[in-house]
Amino acid sequence: MHFRSRSSLWVAGALLSVAACSPAGAQAVYKCGSRSYSQQPCANRAVNTDEAPVPAKSNRSKADLRRLEQNRALARTLRRKPGESAAEFETRRRRAGLMPEDRDECARLDKRMPVEEASMNNPDKREVSKAEAALEKSRKRFSELQC
Repeated sequence: MHFRSRSSLWVAGALLSVAACSPAGAQAVYKCGSRSYSQQPCANRAVNTDEAPVPAKSNRSKADLRRLEQNRALARTLRRKPGESAAEFETRRRRAGLMPEDRDECARLDKRMPVEEASMNNPDKREVSKAEAALEKSRKRFSELQC
């Protein structure tokens, strides 16, 4: 009888330890919306997640490849080129995040604004007022683009 009580205690202890070590997936999960789940009840619907399929990692899409190439190009721009001044490097680094069309427009504005500033020294008042208006428009666009 003594042997039997020891074995039954051992079996009961083993069962209790197995019950205490239940897997994390066995917890109750509640569906709270079309794409959200919670461990706290937010609806009356419980969901069994024990054998939920794990989605396979999808192949890289064209958008992922484009983003990867953009990141590589950005990394290249963050290195200072030989013979490049600190101001030139800072301008190039700041514009690296812009869209290519915006970078091109910034480059055009870089060339246009000094010409417009030089036109302000013209003796003709009408030419000066045109240059002032053009320069103001260029400066505004330069600021909008964050060149």
